[in-house]
This record gives sequence, C-alpha cells and structure tokens, in this order.
Amino acid sequence: MKERFAKLLLGEDMSGRGNGVCTALAISSAITNLSATMFGELWKLEPLPPQKKAMWCREMEWLLCVSDSIVELIPSTQEFPGGGTFEVMVTCPRSDLYVSLPTLKKLDAMLLSLLD
Repeated sequence: MKERFAKLLLGEDMSGRGNGVCTALAISSAITNLSATMFGELWKLEPLPPQKKAMWCREMEWLLCVSDSIVELIPSTQEFPGGGTFEVMVTCPRSDLYVSLPTLKKLDAMLLSLLD
C-alpha cells in the first residue's frame, strides 16, 4: 500500500530521477484504470453489486487521499511573542483542487446512487 501511495505522489517514477508524470496525471490514470476495471463489464444499466460498490468507494477514497498532499505555499505574516513579525510560507490546498474536488465527489455520489 505504501508503494502505491508513493508511486502516485512521485508520478509513477520510483527511481527519483524526475522522469515521471505529474501527480494529477498519475491520479487521473489510476482512476481511469479503476473505472475500466469496475464498469468495463457492464453492458447495460443495472444495479452495481455491493462488493463492487464497496471496492469503488474504498479505492476512490484511497486515491483521493493523495490530493491532501498536493499543496501550494503562500506567504503569510506571523507574529511572535517577543513582538517581532516575520513573513513565513504556509501550506494551503491547491486552489483548483479545493474548488473542483468537492464537486467531483458529489457527482460521484450521485452516479453511484443511480446505479443502486
């Protein structure tokens, strides 16, 4: 499991040479492969078996937890008890993920409810 997580974060480059793809593309490819595995055999619109639905939810949660590690650094001021203020860099979720991810999760839940 640790190896799969590291592979996603490193963009499928385990050598450390920077030859991998960006993290977002690695996650997208993993989700595409998962959907082909889950829904590739469905030839008509029918209820999804409970074990496949559970597998989909578990794998999607696992894949999307990587997005918590995709952050951007923004400057911020911090006041110290001694009276000094310093500019420091703080992490925050990347803005495109912060906006799009909740919407995509809601859409995923709607589509799964349609297959029930």
